[in-house]
Amino acid sequence: MQPTGKISVRRHAANFYRNFVGDSFYRNSTYLLINMVVSTGSGFLFVVICAHLFTQASFGYATSLLGALGLATAFANVGMNRTVVRFMGRSTNQSQDLVTNILLVSGFSLLSGIILSHFFSSFGIRHVDPLVVIIFISTVFLMSIKPLFDNAFIAIRESSGTLIENSLSCVARVLFPLFVIGSGYIGIFSAQLAGVILAIAASVYLLKRRHGFNFLVKPSRTSMDGKWRFALGSYTSDLVGGLPTSVLPIIVVARLGAVAGALWYVAMQIINVLLTVSGTVSQALFAELANAEGNINRVLKKASLSMYALLVPLSVGVFVLAPYILRLLHGNYVAAEHVLRLMTIFALIGVANFITGSILQLYKKVLYITVVNTANAVVVIFYCLLFAHNLDGIAIGWMLGEVVNLVLFVVGGIVVHRQYHGNILVD
Repeated sequence: MQPTGKISVRRHAANFYRNFVGDSFYRNSTYLLINMVVSTGSGFLFVVICAHLFTQASFGYATSLLGALGLATAFANVGMNRTVVRFMGRSTNQSQDLVTNILLVSGFSLLSGIILSHFFSSFGIRHVDPLVVIIFISTVFLMSIKPLFDNAFIAIRESSGTLIENSLSCVARVLFPLFVIGSGYIGIFSAQLAGVILAIAASVYLLKRRHGFNFLVKPSRTSMDGKWRFALGSYTSDLVGGLPTSVLPIIVVARLGAVAGALWYVAMQIINVLLTVSGTVSQALFAELANAEGNINRVLKKASLSMYALLVPLSVGVFVLAPYILRLLHGNYVAAEHVLRLMTIFALIGVANFITGSILQLYKKVLYITVVNTANAVVVIFYCLLFAHNLDGIAIGWMLGEVVNLVLFVVGGIVVHRQYHGNILVD
């Protein structure tokens, strides 16, 4: 006969597990956080491999091309990423909606890839041949539609699919540079293409087999009825909000050189680990808010506590261990230590930005979000262009933008939350 205490502990553990699995917010947040760990871990390993196998100059030029990729995909998404999360969960024509979104994004991705390929020399990249252009446009096309699949899994609250396809993508991206040693910056960049091909193939298979999606249905104009205002508003705000992340690597390489570009990229990759924690929980939060009924305060409290519980110890660890983390890459990258520590402090305020941003998105305050993101982009880009003469200056510009976001997002989020008394809007 087992002691009563042990039985009680097991019963409590079983109840906790059932409640955890039954709570879609915690379940999907967990899958997305595991996905984040896989992505960031593989991303760090990717940087380590490239730092050891390629020169700092090649790595720096690759970061400029990656910045151009981010800019192109931002232009191409037309607000579809957030639209999928916002509306697909309650849609009665999910397959048709997804196919329509893919078609829209495909056209814009090809256009943005072709246009940006004509500006490589302005990005500090020299001696571009036709193969580089073809690889760049192909990667823009596939990387633009991949988030639609990611967000489809999130919208139907089955984020295990995102974890599976992204894990396959990460493995391909990490291994690819090992087979293209000596190919220069295009070898580093092509790893993105190898990963995204595998990810999309896995997404199509999972959505079709597990969730009954049909990718042979005809797209329809009616799929976007009542959604264009939200989509275009989200598109504008995301496009402007993503400018600093995409443009800064280009500015660094063009103004400070390829080596400085490599240092900046490494520091930002580590900071992105911290930001991705908040962003991952925020994705699950927005899906929950979009499907919620009644008051949203309980969901907001869970998300806030989850973000800070994860981010605070990570931030302290990065700040303290900064030189050791950078030394894992290569001794030359320790020069980014000061920049990394500065940005780590300000990454903590990103939690409030993600929470209040989700509230503003829920209540469709896309114009306000666009204004805030525009202010952020103007501050960051103009400061870096006019006043930054080294990496510390670039970091200061980035931090000033975070302060602008913090103040305006928090004020806007509080005002809107009080205006609607924390209650959900009915579409």
